[in-house]
Amino acid sequence: MPKLYMHALGCKTNHYENQALTKQLEEAGFTLTQNIEDADVGILNTCTVTAEAGRKSRQYLRRMKKQNSNILSVAMGCHSQLEDLSEIADLVIGTTNRNNLLELISKHLNFYDEDFSIELEDDLRPIGRPSKETEYEELGIVTSQENTRAEIKIQDGCNAFCTYCAIPLARGRVRSRSRANIIREAELLVENDHKEIVLTGIHICSFEKELGKTSVALAELCLELNEIKGLERIRLGSLEPLSVNKEFLEQLRKAEKVVPHFHLSLQSGSDSVLKRMRREYTTIEYRKVVDNIREIYEEPAITTDIMVGFPEETEAEYNESLNFIEEIEFSQIHVFPYSVRPGTKAARMQQVPAEDVKKRSEIMLEKAEKLQSEYAKKFLGKEVRVVLEDNVDNYIRGFTDRYLRVYLPEETGHSGQVKNVFIRKVEKGDLFV
Repeated sequence: MPKLYMHALGCKTNHYENQALTKQLEEAGFTLTQNIEDADVGILNTCTVTAEAGRKSRQYLRRMKKQNSNILSVAMGCHSQLEDLSEIADLVIGTTNRNNLLELISKHLNFYDEDFSIELEDDLRPIGRPSKETEYEELGIVTSQENTRAEIKIQDGCNAFCTYCAIPLARGRVRSRSRANIIREAELLVENDHKEIVLTGIHICSFEKELGKTSVALAELCLELNEIKGLERIRLGSLEPLSVNKEFLEQLRKAEKVVPHFHLSLQSGSDSVLKRMRREYTTIEYRKVVDNIREIYEEPAITTDIMVGFPEETEAEYNESLNFIEEIEFSQIHVFPYSVRPGTKAARMQQVPAEDVKKRSEIMLEKAEKLQSEYAKKFLGKEVRVVLEDNVDNYIRGFTDRYLRVYLPEETGHSGQVKNVFIRKVEKGDLFV
């Protein structure tokens, strides 16, 4: 049977999909390999969130062929949905029809006997057009994952259409996974010693929105997951600020296994920039959401994304963002420069000079590192609970419920173990026992 190499770029959703498809193909007889040179089939789940992500996707596909000229290279995911990759990949399937992957591969390589027949179109990819998927594509139940923290995809698609983002074009409209499959998958992952579940998707606050539900549906799902015996933690992926309202928080608080870590997508601390981005909140509304979280949870970790150099961003608007992140006191910030995405409204706006974007990014990163360190110092001399994950440089590392990385002496624990530890030192936002 063929040897399979799998790789994913970009978000947690891509990584989850790879694990689900790996399970499908292994059950069909494929053997997973970590070496491109040994593989008969190489599958890359591409990313298009930035121009750099798209470039890396194309580069990776070329590298697979360079390292193994005989490999059947397969491109799937967001970048392959919107860009024609047929010249650098043997098979392109975009963000849909992933359940046809086995048939498509077998058709190309003729792995099965003559009694195995399929009737599929030669090209299933709508290159350059939005996904037309209207129902959630169930890729199967994933029973075990590589990491201690296991990801569960609960929905796909996005209805927001922010002016800078191509993901709705690639992924299509919101559609949700069945609660039964989510719960069953979580139960099996816990049985296989995963202590923490991370709920992921393209826009998880829209879970069951197509059924007429509000974000409270996500809180209800957490309450159901909370009943699973042996599950230590439930962590939520990126949340839209206005979805995190009082009703949502009041329901979520009842699920005590949900960790006090909220990744609230901000993008900019300037109201005029937020308006050009077509974000649906103001800084006043965002601040109120953070205040509500801090009323309910003790020292919650508030993390976010900040985009620097959005089209037409002035120095004054940029400074508004700088001041806002200090006011909110984020525990961690992912800072990234704006990247032109073809087909979006922002691509047609006046772009900020590259040298200005670079300078602004460097200053923002310095502020972010300072805030992260200040938040971490709040836990100096305190006991924290850690789920241990991996070993590096004579340490074993893990994360607290508030997503702070903790380093312990290597001999004091092992991967998957849950420990209460006393923090004696803080360095650059990391905790040391």
